Formats: sequence, C-alpha cells, structure tokens
Amino acid sequence: MKFNLLKAVTFICFLFFINVLSAQELSKNEIDKIEALIEKKHKMHANNELKSTYRLQIFSGSLSNAKKTREEYNKLNLQIESVIVYEEPNYKVWVGNFRSRIQADRTFTKIKEDYPNALIIKPGK
Repeated sequence: MKFNLLKAVTFICFLFFINVLSAQELSKNEIDKIEALIEKKHKMHANNELKSTYRLQIFSGSLSNAKKTREEYNKLNLQIESVIVYEEPNYKVWVGNFRSRIQADRTFTKIKEDYPNALIIKPGK
C-alpha cells in the first residue's frame, strides 16, 4: 500500500514539474523585449532617473575639494560606497545607495558629527 502511494505521489510530482517547465518557455521575441527593458532600466539607473534610492550628500564644491572629502570619508572605514558626481556647477560627494529613508537616516546619524552639512537626498532629474 505504501509503495503504491509513493508511486502515485512521485508520478503526480513528475507531471507537475513537466507542466512548470513547459510553462516557462519564452519566444525569441519575448526574450528580446525583456532584454531591451533590462537595458533601459540600467540606463535609467545610471542617469538617476528612477528616484528609487536615497543618498547622503556630504560635499558640494570644486573637484579638488570633492576628492579630498571623499578620501577623508573613505578613511572612516564605514564600508559604505562614496562617489563623486558632477551636477552643474559643482562636484558633489554622495555616500551610500539606500532603498529606504530609514536606512539613510541611520547612516546620517553616524556621519553627521564629521559632516555637519550633510544632506539626505533622493537623486533624480
């Protein structure tokens, strides 16, 4: 009895997996559309058009001072990425890439003492 039940369960699982595998086949046209959308999303993300993240701005000014500020920040060893971004007419040092305002606030409290003029921003055009 147990052997027959095991056979039946195995057979049902086999049919289920075959059904799942066949349902996931995509046409060449669908794959091309998906790849185009992914590429578009990457471009929008690179241009800060998604407005889906928060960052901390710790400096705004000349390029030489932005580089100095970034080096000083990196010496703090907070393990949070920093980048220099040019937005006319200034270079800015942005820290982090936070998905929520709460995450940005937590890091903000850590660096506020070293960077009193720091701002929480949501980059975008």
